[in-house]
Amino acid sequence: MARVLLIQPPLLLASDFIDYPYFTNLGVWQAAAALRQAGHDPQVLDAFCQPNSGLLLESSPLVRLGVPLSGLLAKLPALAPDVVVIGYSPWLRATAATAELAKLCKSLRERWPAPIVLADCDVGGMHTIAWDATALDEVAADYGLRFEADVALPALVSTLASGEKPSQRLLFGAPIGDDLDGLPLPAYDLVDRMAYQRFLDRCGQANHKQEIFALGAGLLPVKTSRGCSFACNFCTSNPWSREGLPGKPYRRMGKDLLAEHARRCRQELGIHRWVVLDELVNVHSGHFDALLDVAEQYELELDFPNGMRADRLSEAQVARMVGRVPVLSISAESAVDRVANDLIGKRFDLQATERVAEWCQRHGLPLVVHWMIGQPSETRAEILQTLVTAWDLFERLGARPLLQFATPILGTRLHATVTEQGRWVTREDRDIGPLFQGKPLLRGPDWTPHDLAMAKKVFETKLEAWAPRKVIVNTTYICNNHCVFCATGNRSDWHGQADEQVAFLAERRKQGFDLCDFDGGEPTTNPELFRLIRAARQLGYRAVNLTTNGRLLSNPKNAEKIVRSGLTSLLVSLHGPNPDVHDRNVQVRGAFVQTTAGIRNARPLCEKLGIDFGVNVTLTTINTPFLMEYGDLLMDMGVKSCNIQFLTPFGRASAECQPDPAEAAHQAMALIDRYGKDIRFQVINLPMCFMPGYEEYGLSDIGKLQRHMLFVSMDDVNLFDYLQSRRRHEDKCKNCLYSIACEGFYYWPDQWHDEARQKFGD
Repeated sequence: MARVLLIQPPLLLASDFIDYPYFTNLGVWQAAAALRQAGHDPQVLDAFCQPNSGLLLESSPLVRLGVPLSGLLAKLPALAPDVVVIGYSPWLRATAATAELAKLCKSLRERWPAPIVLADCDVGGMHTIAWDATALDEVAADYGLRFEADVALPALVSTLASGEKPSQRLLFGAPIGDDLDGLPLPAYDLVDRMAYQRFLDRCGQANHKQEIFALGAGLLPVKTSRGCSFACNFCTSNPWSREGLPGKPYRRMGKDLLAEHARRCRQELGIHRWVVLDELVNVHSGHFDALLDVAEQYELELDFPNGMRADRLSEAQVARMVGRVPVLSISAESAVDRVANDLIGKRFDLQATERVAEWCQRHGLPLVVHWMIGQPSETRAEILQTLVTAWDLFERLGARPLLQFATPILGTRLHATVTEQGRWVTREDRDIGPLFQGKPLLRGPDWTPHDLAMAKKVFETKLEAWAPRKVIVNTTYICNNHCVFCATGNRSDWHGQADEQVAFLAERRKQGFDLCDFDGGEPTTNPELFRLIRAARQLGYRAVNLTTNGRLLSNPKNAEKIVRSGLTSLLVSLHGPNPDVHDRNVQVRGAFVQTTAGIRNARPLCEKLGIDFGVNVTLTTINTPFLMEYGDLLMDMGVKSCNIQFLTPFGRASAECQPDPAEAAHQAMALIDRYGKDIRFQVINLPMCFMPGYEEYGLSDIGKLQRHMLFVSMDDVNLFDYLQSRRRHEDKCKNCLYSIACEGFYYWPDQWHDEARQKFGD
């Protein structure tokens, strides 16, 4: 019998880590149980099971799970072990984590002569990564055990404890047997379970990441099966098969062992929820039914972070999960047969995703669908088809999409393909955490990493903006300017009915709207403006904005009264860098002097009171040539935020005052280049394709999905739909990755804009 110390080290993670590292200690617990079953004496030192374990902020952009390394070392036992086993995982391959692991190994070696073993401890999902003996050298470990540690670890420990040396430094634990019934249940008794529950609770309270499932006390991770009978190119499951080792690709617990596991968790450990970490929990329909049976018998809630296969689900199973599973997660990957089945190798019925979405909607079970874009030979058209399908299922059936980039993990077939085809733009095999959601590394046949990143950002911006949140109230059509481009300038001059507008605000607030914008006309000409602002705040709108030409703010007393009226933000429209340009745009002599005086009065007061302040400029043929001078003026006035607005074909606006959009976009990009470090710019009412490399500045247009506008006439419209009535897609939009959220080009009755589009296309 050997004394074995098993260590789950703290984890240093990229702040946008993937998957579920707070459950990686399950593999250590399982390995401890296997050692005990073989007659050894295991002890577990788990960084997640200490009194102060939690999610801790490190130096940006890192976070820590567990405790500081010094805190873990302080808990080392007094009695020297015969062998030290460190649970190894992909997160420990990251650069910062490897450096800390080396410190841990050094401290262990200084304390004891015991050999140090790095061991893959089976957890599931994307929790296996290829590594070799160089990983041992990096941290000064003695031996390594890859794949299923609980299979081969007992024999390795016996060899080391006897003073013998294994034949190799790196050994392999291939799976044995046809099922998992010969394995013991995890050694829950060797850790401080209450401390672990507090750790999970702290991780949940940290609210660091948006998760499919909630973290908190009362749950434990479990694995009811291992491996997968499929071989998707991006997946790390069944890694021994890629090394040419034998072993059944899929093994599962029998129902009796499942029931014993559930009984023990429920009755002895006080656990009411399982986070099931199986690579593919429903690969075998009978096993999944057995799991649901046991959960029902012992009143267990279930979470499934790894997406199921939709084509292996039945409607009856979906119905059984209602009330027991908070969210069903399925993995579709692609909506294109060639990509899903030929490239990824999913061997999948694509229609199954929609079937399951329909069942979930029918039975009231929330659904998340995992999608993947950026397979190395995937085309723009195929990526767009997946995005369109994902959006359609969300809009029609409520299937919430989760989008990620195809990321080549070392040891997978995808990694080998990408390397062979030379698709890398930047190769990264270690620090993979931020890649799946934030940093594509590959180039495709007709797309770049930038294209892919922006497509995802555009899609997710539309998703975020889908639920209506903002009301825009045209308080009046009366204005003391007469702008050549005014979208409401062709309407009769009159104030809105304040009682009706307050009632509208109240109704929208009941519906969940929490942002409010007062517009016009010129809202400061309306004597009911302050009443409307007060009403919005009293109704509970958390943000109230006023958009004004700023002329009345030139009087310091007016500026003070307006800024202190209850606003949370103030936007002033300034349409030129000098009196000649601005006054020609607004067609009132002296307006520039008043507007700039208003800005100089209001901006410092807004900053003092914590009120957001910004400036709008609408581009016309009059002011576009002077855009750089406009930037100089903003800097001189201390303005930190600016909206660059392109004309829309409504109201008094005409093609004659619309600048060439391609040239105006060029000027806007130059303005951003020069002043973007000091001023936050947004570009509004311009298709993103006009600004390649600057698309993120145009994302605010997508936010119009969440805006409802109330005209003075009390007509209520969705702003996005209203603007869409004068937009259309062209041939060049067919394979545009932004078309999922962009309604195309604005058009003008006289076709001038068609000519501009033709020039841009050239």
